[in-house]
Amino acid sequence: MIPVATKSMPARASILSRLHLHGLRHLEAVVRLGTFEAAARELNVTSGAVSQQIRRLEEGLGVSLFQRFGNRSEPTDAARQIAQTLSEAFCQIEQALEIGTGKSGSASVKIKLYQTWANRWLIPRLEAFSHMYPDISVEFETGIESVNAGWADLDMALSMRAEDSPDYTRVPLFTPHLVVVSTPAVAERLGPEVNLSRTARIASRNRMEDWPNWMAAAGLSADDKKPLMVFSNSTLLYEAALAGNGVAIAQLELVLQDLADGRLVRPAPTIIEAASPIVLLRPVSRVRRTAASVFHDWLVAEAAVLRARTQAYLAASSQDEPVTRLTKAVISSAT
Repeated sequence: MIPVATKSMPARASILSRLHLHGLRHLEAVVRLGTFEAAARELNVTSGAVSQQIRRLEEGLGVSLFQRFGNRSEPTDAARQIAQTLSEAFCQIEQALEIGTGKSGSASVKIKLYQTWANRWLIPRLEAFSHMYPDISVEFETGIESVNAGWADLDMALSMRAEDSPDYTRVPLFTPHLVVVSTPAVAERLGPEVNLSRTARIASRNRMEDWPNWMAAAGLSADDKKPLMVFSNSTLLYEAALAGNGVAIAQLELVLQDLADGRLVRPAPTIIEAASPIVLLRPVSRVRRTAASVFHDWLVAEAAVLRARTQAYLAASSQDEPVTRLTKAVISSAT
């Protein structure tokens, strides 16, 4: 028979009654972020306060949660298991609070990325995201600087200049392919021998290495003194190419639709892979934000679609000029 709690026999106290919510929050933050110092920064307390909360939690649970090696601490298997469950629970609590207080409609995401990728890839797809998640607003910030932990208000960033940091998760999305493009009229002017000296070579000031790298891979002289038409950013480069101002080095992933529609063509077959992939970075201090998680997963899925389109295009392209992986050897031969 199952005993029934009476005044003479008090009910067994829940383990939660012996613990403090602060201790659980601190444990989850330390395991997720990797260090006591990082957890202290997120929780806006001192490292000593975090250590004190963890010690109290260990006393309440009656188990050790960290193995200590001098000034270094490693979470035990029990701590990792508890922290994982806590992360999931905190996400559910945040969602419940948003719904219960009627504030779910104010959910927002802030992302930093290159202006060209925003214009030519992401913005045309945002209508689909807004239709799927009408309660999530997306704020964009553009720039080419490398991402660092100082951007505390960012939920994620798209970058090819990502610094290694334990403060961010990294998801490689794709490695761009570089091709020469022009309008059909410009390509006809180049002739069957593709004489690049017959038109201007268009470049972006932020990607001045693209032309010599591509020419080296194509076996062409990098000493061509034909003046470049240089723009301050890649967005203007694409507009200039579409306007028929010359030939440009484009990221294939950003001109697939233009090539399919015939607005642009590839007068020369050589394709090279960029030296660095584009990665999606996400501060570990903000991984519990529900709206950010939704947008992150959607963005990863969209990147997979773009990779598939690119591979299909490459497979259908001429096999006479295989894709050249851009290596240091190729780069050095062009300088």
